Amino acid sequence: MSSDVFNAMDSAKVNGFHKRVTWLSGMGVFLEGYDFTNIASALVFLVPYFHLTPERTALLAVSTHVGTIIGALLIGYLADRLGRKFMYMTDIVLYAVFAIMSAVATDFWVLVAARIGLGIAIGADQALSFTIIAEFAPRKSRGRLNASTWILWTVASCSAYVLSFVLNPLLGEQTWRVVFALALIPSLIVLIGRRKLPESPRWLIQKGRYDEARAAIAETLENVPVELIKLPPINKESKISWRMLFASKTQTHRTLYICIMWFCVTFNTYGVSYFTPYIFKTLGFTAHLSLLGGVIVSLFAVAGAVIMFLLVDKVGRKSLAVAGFALLAVVDIGIVLVSGNIVFPVLLALFSLFQLFAWVGPAGLVGVVAPEVFPTSIRSFGTGVAAAAGRLGSIVGILLFPILLNRFGLQITMAVFCLDAVIATIAMIVFGTETKGIALEEIA
Repeated sequence: MSSDVFNAMDSAKVNGFHKRVTWLSGMGVFLEGYDFTNIASALVFLVPYFHLTPERTALLAVSTHVGTIIGALLIGYLADRLGRKFMYMTDIVLYAVFAIMSAVATDFWVLVAARIGLGIAIGADQALSFTIIAEFAPRKSRGRLNASTWILWTVASCSAYVLSFVLNPLLGEQTWRVVFALALIPSLIVLIGRRKLPESPRWLIQKGRYDEARAAIAETLENVPVELIKLPPINKESKISWRMLFASKTQTHRTLYICIMWFCVTFNTYGVSYFTPYIFKTLGFTAHLSLLGGVIVSLFAVAGAVIMFLLVDKVGRKSLAVAGFALLAVVDIGIVLVSGNIVFPVLLALFSLFQLFAWVGPAGLVGVVAPEVFPTSIRSFGTGVAAAAGRLGSIVGILLFPILLNRFGLQITMAVFCLDAVIATIAMIVFGTETKGIALEEIA
C-alpha cells in the first residue's frame, strides 16, 4: 500500500463500509428533516390546543432552530477536540430523549424546552454527519455520498406531512403527539448502528493515535493488512478558534461562501416552506387541503434532492449553487406577480417549483460543501459554524415571514425573499470555489 494513505482512501472504490457510514449519517439528517417539518404541520393542531398567541407560535416555531445553533457550535468544537465518534453517539441519544419529551408535553414551556433540546441534538449531527462522510469517502464520490443524505431529509419531510395528513382524521388534535413520538423508532436504530463505526482516520492521524488509525483505515478500505498501512507524520496541532476560519484570504472566502449559502437558503426556504400549510390555511383553504398542499410541495423537494444527487459530482458545487439561487429568485418573483389573484393550483405549482429549485441547488449543497472547505483540524467546528449560520437564517426567515405576511401581504413578503436570493446568487459567484473531485488535503 502506498505510504500516502490519504491518496489510498481518496482513490478507493465505494464499498459496503462507505455505504454504511453514509446511511447511518444520512439517518441523522433524516431525523433533522422529520423534526424541522413535523412542527410545521403540528402548528395546525398546536395553535388551538395550547391557545397560542402569535408570539408563542413564533417562539415554538424557532425553538428547535435556537437549540440547533447551540448544538452545532458546541458539539462541532468538541468533536474536533475529543473525536467524532463520541459526539456522534451522544447527539443521537439526546435526540431520542427529547423526542419523547416533546411528544408527552402537556405544558407549553415543557414543549419549548424539549424542542430546544431536539435542536441541540440536530445541530450536533449537522456538524458531524457531513464531516464524517467527507472524511471517509473517496474524493470522486464524496459529493454524491453526502448529497444522498439530503434525499433522506426530503423523504423525512414528506413523511411528516403524510403522517399528519393520514392521522388527522383518526386522532384529531392529538395527531401531533403521535407524529412527534414516532421519531424515537429511527433514532434507536441509528444508535445501534453507530456503535460499530470506527473513529475518523483523518482525526486519529492528526492526534497521533496511529494504532487506532491503522485499524480504522483497514476497516474503511476492507481487507487491507494493518501492518502495510504507513501513516504520515503528525501535523503540529493548532488551537481551534474562530480566527482559524479566517486564517487567510482563501480560507476567508471559503468560510463566507458556505456561511452565506447556508444562511440565505434557510432564510428563504424556511421562511416560505416552513409555513406552507399555514400559508394556505391563512389564505382561507381548509386544514385538510392545506396539509395536502404541504404533501405535494414536499414531493418536489424529494425530486430536487434526487436531481442534485445525480448532478453534484458531474456539474459541480458552485454551478449548482449559483443556478439554484438564481432560479429561486425567479420563482419568488413569480409568486409576487400572481399573489394578487389567489388560486390554489397556481400557488401550489409555484411553491412546488420553489422547493424543486431550492433542493437542486443550495438547500442540498450546504452539507456537501461545508466539510470540504475546512481543514481537518477545524472541519467539525467550521461545519458547525456554517450550520449555525444556517439556523440563524432560518430563525430570521421564520420570524420575519408571518410578520411581513400579516402587515404587507404575500406580494411584498415574497419580494423581500427574492432580494435574499439575488444577494446569495452574487455571493456564490464572488466567493464560491469548486471542490468537485479534489482531495480534502489538497483543498486545505
